[in-house]
Amino acid sequence: MREMVKKHKIALFLKNDSTFKRIKKSETLTLAMNPTETEHDYIADESPTTELDKYNPSIDQDLTIFKGEEDYEMIWPYFYEMKTGAEAHTDCMIVFMHEPVDESGNPAENPESIAGYKAWLTDSVISVQDMNAVDSKLNFKVLFGGTVKKGTATVVDGVPTFKEKSKN
Repeated sequence: MREMVKKHKIALFLKNDSTFKRIKKSETLTLAMNPTETEHDYIADESPTTELDKYNPSIDQDLTIFKGEEDYEMIWPYFYEMKTGAEAHTDCMIVFMHEPVDESGNPAENPESIAGYKAWLTDSVISVQDMNAVDSKLNFKVLFGGTVKKGTATVVDGVPTFKEKSKN
């Protein structure tokens, strides 16, 4: 069955202290993969070959400023304190709620077999870009760092729990 993936089905969570909080008051969610490619001009080939080496994902966010909203209150200190280095790091989880899975991590065949959703977990850096007071926006980037763990997540009362996919 064909079904368009709705924006609310892809959730960005950032760790704030010990709990993940969902970014809600943003009007964009573009997950840029930022591929690194290498071109090889092999002597036996007429034209060069491009190989894909790795990805370096990032997300640009345009957070609408609502004093008192959890996502604003979480990002505000990154801006105000101009956090850098280790202070700018936090865990990032993307939950793909349009990709339900069963207990084994396989695609769920029916609604009764849904045990969670495909998800990524990674260390990230919050890089605040600017505050636009006229448009009430606090713009920042989520820069993925290191290895992206792939697995599944359950979301209970808005809080995700991640389970890494077992390595075979």
